Parts: sequence; structure tokens; C-alpha cells
Amino acid sequence: MLSFDDGRCDRRGLSAIDGAHRVACGRGFLTRDCHVMPAAARREAEVLVADADVLVVHSLFRAHAPWAAAWARRHGRRYWAVPHGCLDPWGLAQRGVAKRAWLALHGGAYFAGAERIICATQRELDKARPWLGARARGEVVPWPVEMPSLAGREAARLRFREREGIPADAPLLLSVGRLHSMKRPLEMVRAFCEATKDRCHLAVVGMGGDLSTRDVRGAVPREAAGRVHVTGGLVGADLADAYLAADGFISLSHRENFGYAFAEALAFGLPVIVTPGHDLAHDLPCRPDGRLACGWLLRDDSSSAVEEAIREWAAIVGESALPAACGSLGEVGRCWAAEHLSFERFQAGLKS
Repeated sequence: MLSFDDGRCDRRGLSAIDGAHRVACGRGFLTRDCHVMPAAARREAEVLVADADVLVVHSLFRAHAPWAAAWARRHGRRYWAVPHGCLDPWGLAQRGVAKRAWLALHGGAYFAGAERIICATQRELDKARPWLGARARGEVVPWPVEMPSLAGREAARLRFREREGIPADAPLLLSVGRLHSMKRPLEMVRAFCEATKDRCHLAVVGMGGDLSTRDVRGAVPREAAGRVHVTGGLVGADLADAYLAADGFISLSHRENFGYAFAEALAFGLPVIVTPGHDLAHDLPCRPDGRLACGWLLRDDSSSAVEEAIREWAAIVGESALPAACGSLGEVGRCWAAEHLSFERFQAGLKS
């Protein structure tokens, strides 16, 4: 695995974990974030991929993508393109002039030459198609998530709640994700506090992005301070405890071309509240009335839509003091995840 890096951060510890070879692109203006790949970086990368039969090229708008396509053509090898939501209209609107310039310069040849263009959801592929060209071979292969055991749910529920000072029988809504304005954690906190009463709690799990834990805590009204718990980042068993302790999951992100936290919530059997920007939500089963069978897919990003869904969730959970009062909704999502997001399904999709 290669990772093209401008060297601004020390990645040695990360390399020890993920095993990636980090190719330094330099710290100059043009090489920052590998928008341009210097000759030395190209030579190093070519040595590292010399024996590869196929290159799997992740993301767009950096020099590594056209370099990989050119190397593959020159050596008669194959490459797969994995856009990771880069062609979503919301994402293209951010620094849009530069991205459209890249697509005009590289996009046509890059997509036409790819043996496969792999998207994680049908909606991601549909949004990408206008940019792919007639010769492009787009397909959907959902990313896999582990299916966790729920055997220790009650113990984990109590463990997490005791640590955070949450009553054992309180309805708990969980958010997991980087604290970034794109994911709208401040709006989520305000909507939760507006929509719920004293009994409901919210746990906000995530490392800082362009927002900090202090920023998120600052969005909590004084009267709701004891009901919103901002934990910072959690990983491994601590993160699993948070999922197992919750009665529902919420994400108000503007855009998630897949959304791993969302997928993990489904695998843990949590009913979900998500905005229309979650592409994976549009692949989930619906009830006869068209509503999401495992939770709430909001009609839009408005605060009124969010508050309405949170109130409905709270009403269902509030009918029972038992864990996972929304169990029937959550079970639908867990069954769907087991069928569609397994590692076996992922492997079969890559081999097909």
C-alpha cells in the first residue's frame, strides 16, 4: 500500500500500524498535498509498484491518480479507480474551480482507462455518472463492516453509562464521527436539546476536526448540560461499548458517500436517524409507506425535520425502560447489514 504524503506530519507511527509505504511529495506550494508529484516521488513509487498486476487508486484531485493511470498504460497493467464520493455535487462545490479544472485535464482519460470504477453505494455511482464518460465501467461494491456480537450488550450498556454518568434506563442517542462542520454536530446538539425532555441523553463521540470538543459543549444549553456527553474519540472496545449502550444512532452530515459509523450502527442493531446526504441510507429497505424500515431518513436537512424524528424516536424508546426499546427497527438494519455489508459479500464483489 502506498500513501503519498507532503511530509508535514510525522507518519512513522501510523506506518507501523497500517504497513503503508509513505512516498514524500515535498513541502513546496505545488507539491503540497501531492497536487504535483516530483520526479523523485515518481521514481520511488514506480519501484514500489513494479511487481503489481493491478493498482487500486483511491480518491481524486491529486497527482497520484493520473500518475497511476500513466504507469499502468506504459506497463500494460490494470488499474481500478475508487472515487470515495469525490464526485458528489456537495463535495464538488468545495474548491469547485480547481476540481473542475482537474476533471477537464485528467478526468476523461483517467476514467476511460480504468478497468473498474468502484463506488460504495448506488447513489454514489449515480451522482458520479455525469463525470465518468460513456466508456467508463462503474459498479457498486459496498464496503464491509464487522458484525459484532451482542452477547455482552447489557454489561457494556452499564459500563459506558456509569462512566459517562447516564442513568441505566435513560433513552440514549449516539453520534459517532469527526467533529467537523460538514457533519453538523452543533446543529445536532441544538436540535436534540430542543426536541427532548429531561429523560433523554445524547452521547457525542469523535475526535476534533475543524471543531473541538469545547465547541460542541459550548452548543449545549445550560439547562441540558447534564444530558449531553461529549466523550472525544473512542476506539476498539470503548467505541463498541458506546454502540452497545445506545438506543439509537444519529448523523446529520451534509454528505456521506458511505458512512462507516452509520454502517457500524446498523451492524450493532441501532435504529438510525440520518440526513438525505447519507448515500447508504438510500439502499436500505423501506416500509410499505415508503419510510425507512430501520429508522428515519429525514426529508431534508432542516432543524424541524431533525427535531420531528428525534421526538418520534424518543416516544418509541420512552414506552419501555428496557434496553434497545427500538429493537424491531434495529433488527431490520442489523439483518440488512449482515446480508449486504459482510466481508464475504465484499470479496465476492471484488472477484466478480
